[in-house]
Amino acid sequence: MAGLSFLRVVDNPTLRQQEEETQRAMAERQAAPLVQGLSAYLRSAWEAAKRAKDPIETSMLKSLRQRNGEYEPSKLSSIRQQGGSEIFMMLTEVKCRAAESWLRDILMDTGSPPWDIKPTPEPDLPEARDEVINAYLGERVGTFIQQAGTAPNAEEVEELREMVAQELRFEVMQEAATRAKKMKRRIEDQFAEGGFAEAFNEFITDLVTFPAAVIKGPRVRRQRKLAWSRDAEGKTIASPTEVLAPEYGRVSPFNLYPEPGIGKVAEGYLFEHHPLTRMSLAELIGVDGYDDDAIRAALKTDNGQSWISDNISTEREILERKHSTEIRPTEIFDALEFWGKVSGQMLLDWGLTEEEIEDPAKEYDANVWLVGNFVIKAILNYDPLGEKPYSITSFIRSPGAFWGKGIPEIIADIQSICNASARSLVNNMGIASGPQVEVNLERIPPNEDITQIHPWRIWQVLNDPLGSSAPAVRFNQPNDNSGALMAVYNQFSKLADDHSGVPSYIHGDLNVQGAGRTASGLSMLMGSAGKSIRQVVMHIDSDVIKLVVHRQFVYNMRYDPDESIKGDAQIIPRGAINLAVKDTVNTRRVEFLQATANEFDMEIIGIDGRAAILREVAKGLQMPEDEVVPSREKAAFNKRLAKQEQAALPPPQGGQGGGAPQTLDPAGNPAGGLNEVANQNTGRAV
Repeated sequence: MAGLSFLRVVDNPTLRQQEEETQRAMAERQAAPLVQGLSAYLRSAWEAAKRAKDPIETSMLKSLRQRNGEYEPSKLSSIRQQGGSEIFMMLTEVKCRAAESWLRDILMDTGSPPWDIKPTPEPDLPEARDEVINAYLGERVGTFIQQAGTAPNAEEVEELREMVAQELRFEVMQEAATRAKKMKRRIEDQFAEGGFAEAFNEFITDLVTFPAAVIKGPRVRRQRKLAWSRDAEGKTIASPTEVLAPEYGRVSPFNLYPEPGIGKVAEGYLFEHHPLTRMSLAELIGVDGYDDDAIRAALKTDNGQSWISDNISTEREILERKHSTEIRPTEIFDALEFWGKVSGQMLLDWGLTEEEIEDPAKEYDANVWLVGNFVIKAILNYDPLGEKPYSITSFIRSPGAFWGKGIPEIIADIQSICNASARSLVNNMGIASGPQVEVNLERIPPNEDITQIHPWRIWQVLNDPLGSSAPAVRFNQPNDNSGALMAVYNQFSKLADDHSGVPSYIHGDLNVQGAGRTASGLSMLMGSAGKSIRQVVMHIDSDVIKLVVHRQFVYNMRYDPDESIKGDAQIIPRGAINLAVKDTVNTRRVEFLQATANEFDMEIIGIDGRAAILREVAKGLQMPEDEVVPSREKAAFNKRLAKQEQAALPPPQGGQGGGAPQTLDPAGNPAGGLNEVANQNTGRAV
């Protein structure tokens, strides 16, 4: 019975034996000296990073409490022992929200991204530049001979060569500008689909609150999307599909652990902590780059569950308004993502090939995932320069330090003094709101209710046994110190403006004195205030925006199949520029348009140049610039479309076929006279 195949049936004992052998092989692999060394190396590096970050985590918790308007537990206990008010003035929250809005207004609400891509000052010329120049030069020499009738001399040839080189350089610049523009559009689209705006928005919140803020990306992930198409009947249908695309995300400063002693991301290793549910960990089975056996082993052992326990997790979750993981019905597996140098021999013995690890003695930039004692993933860093996909900066940077300062830490003492003033003010107002009553019980009848005090009350008293003339009831009015306490509060709340660099008039405080009461004076104050935030914006420009856009640029240069977007370009962050010109740039552009609205300047600028300025004006006004002022490409497309539509129009009725022009007589009428035309139109002789 040729062609028939039989299904091989394996009994249950055999299956169990095979499964046990697989588990035993996995255990032996994980227990092998070098593989165990990789796991042990990561565990020791993690412990060092965790201990070094303990003071920073304490500071972050304090900053989070301060912004939430909560006292430190020890401070709250002391206040309750003394009694009185527990009021907390939300000065830190006000300053943080104002700084967030200010930064978002500068970096996100400008109508254009806070970065640009431009050609380098000297873009790379095409290959075989001399050959191209010589070919063009030959054509120019031939034209010169035709026009002049003689061959050019050496000096004239050199002039022609320089002209050709300049024209070639101009063409290269134009081509580079076009490619840079296309690359910018591609990155803008990738940012929109990859969640960069959401990540950057959360990044700004972290920036003003914590000692540092972090954005991670681009991370190439598999995305589920809906593909829209039409069926045979012309109806629109949706089909789920998966694509690989770059993504961006915010990384909580609580989850990032740098190598002790480093000042920048590039100087050492980094750990990122990922709390994974059982389902999330199991979904990694079958994903390229992950060890399926190691994942299954981690899911079966208790060693992989919550092995990174600390004292701040629960408190952090409460402060972040999250549900505690301790009461979740699902298990949580702590995974560590490592970025840094790893021994080549360790990577070889884990499973990387000799093509990837050429020299086992060298250290390689690697990305390793660890769950408990199991290394579930180990690959080489995909970045050609070994850069890590993290961008980090601080509101106030400390030179040579990884962590800086946020607004809560900057104004911590001021917040404490304002809280103390407010508590004393509330307590004093409560005490001074009514008199303190002193009653001589020796002179009060036994059945008299001394708690009832009201106007026109009559007191029945007894004779003073001591024979003194002191009254039986005395009223003492406590001093009202609210004015002095309020002055203290106002003074220190104003100091918060100076210390944080976020003045109160930025967030709409109308109690502005002096020059701030006039429009021009307030504009001057706003301009001066911009100097305090400029340094923060420059940190974001250099440490985050430029790096993130550059990594996406490199990714596109390496993997994007569209060669028309690739060229010699540079990344230009524009956050600080937006801060300087945001309020005046459009006014200056309009003034420039008015000043150049004459025939001499128009001859220089040209229609395309004026259209470019108009597009920028429309963009600054949040207008659809492509609809108001079509781009050069769109204008050319519209012209071609108009020509095609005109060519498709039918010839005039009664006219000559093919649209041939009619012959006119000296009077301007069609040849043959009006009667002949009427005859042609009606078909009747007149």
